[in-house]
Amino acid sequence: MRRALALAAVLAATQARSGALPPRYGGEIRVLLPEIPADLDPARASSPAELVTARALHATLLEVGPSGRLRPVLLAALPEAEPGGRAFRMRLRPGLRFHDGQPLLAADVAASLARLLQPSVRSPHAWLALAVQGAEAVREGRAASLAGVQVLSDLELRVALDAPLDLPRALAAAPAAIVSRSGAGAGPFRPGGRTGGTLRLPVFDGHASGRAYADSLALAGLDARRAARAFSRGEADLALRPEAVPGAGFSELPALTASYALVNPRRTGSSTAALRRHLAELDRAELTRLFVRGPAVPLLGPLPPAILAPAAQAPGRPAGASGGAPRHRLSLLVSSGAESHRAVADRIQVKLFDRGVSVVVQALEPGAFAARLAAGDWDLALVAVTFVAPSPSLAVLQLAQALGGIPLVRRALARLDSADPAAVAAEVAEAAQAVPLFASGLRASIRPGLEGFAARPDGTLDPGALWRREGPSR
Repeated sequence: MRRALALAAVLAATQARSGALPPRYGGEIRVLLPEIPADLDPARASSPAELVTARALHATLLEVGPSGRLRPVLLAALPEAEPGGRAFRMRLRPGLRFHDGQPLLAADVAASLARLLQPSVRSPHAWLALAVQGAEAVREGRAASLAGVQVLSDLELRVALDAPLDLPRALAAAPAAIVSRSGAGAGPFRPGGRTGGTLRLPVFDGHASGRAYADSLALAGLDARRAARAFSRGEADLALRPEAVPGAGFSELPALTASYALVNPRRTGSSTAALRRHLAELDRAELTRLFVRGPAVPLLGPLPPAILAPAAQAPGRPAGASGGAPRHRLSLLVSSGAESHRAVADRIQVKLFDRGVSVVVQALEPGAFAARLAAGDWDLALVAVTFVAPSPSLAVLQLAQALGGIPLVRRALARLDSADPAAVAAEVAEAAQAVPLFASGLRASIRPGLEGFAARPDGTLDPGALWRREGPSR
């Protein structure tokens, strides 16, 4: 019951000073998100809403607390690094169980790491396990398990790496959550039913950190107008959206969703350098001020300032002016699921037209967008990457997979052995023909009476820590 024990000491001092009420159990916490994920597999979670949902349904071996420090969740203690830092030993807490009642054992950890790499899972986070020995064999379907993961007992395992990796922080990322062979999780809440645009998650009494305070969590996907209406009617406790809800107190979450303009040299040919130069000359401050909803900052380098301070960023080499402007109309792909991208694309269209480049914007639903991008059927594209681990070296690997796939991740891993993350991030952006534009985040609008909210450095929160001061709701 770590959650209850940890809060008890804090609350004892707080109550002595202010007479504040202790946390209450019961009721339902209602959270508003930009959308409700259709796919609840943590290995495929990539948007802020998917990552919040993953934290509610699944548990990781470790987590990064609000202070930025690592702490064990499913593990009994932090991993022990062997000399050289290329292998780690870990021990699980005894008595852990998944939502379906099955025991959570070291073999489940090994299987969860391997499934990040399996082609059938289609995880955008294979980079989390790509440094583990035997990763290539799993990626190619030649092995079902990772050679570098040894199950020593039901509760113990050893993980050996082929390349340097901040493994403890990688294991704290939401997509690295441990799932059973049947897909069951071990988070503070269990899967429940869907009613319209609301997903209701009942509490899981067996969570490693102790029982959540709320009896259930209701996640609803609402637009800005309906979210404001729900707050005014007392029908929501927390909104995680780009805009603040009128009349509610709010705090800004880390701006970890970075947007990039990509140029496809196979389609743009000799015009590639000129197009990248035009895109690099865009006024990023104007983009964030006028066309991006929610908190946003211009990107001065490939990584968001929340991960790597601007002063430490190594900007990509500016594209040269060789090659003329394209003579035909170019396509600019955007995903309808990416906040603000349509407005930004329209602005880019205008700015490129001023430079003699004709562009047609094509807004596609996320599935069609991903398919076109993978097929190379595009000239220009706006791509968003929501970073899941606030670690510079891990962010470089995620950026590499998002922009260039597994081959670029492997190149980045090899470079991180001798170069600093800022320089490698710049090389990744250059190799992917990517121009960094801006980083954006969400605002947390909090209804009076909701307690226990604390944003983590990865932009998520502990949903099990939320409770309502006025007691159980209807």
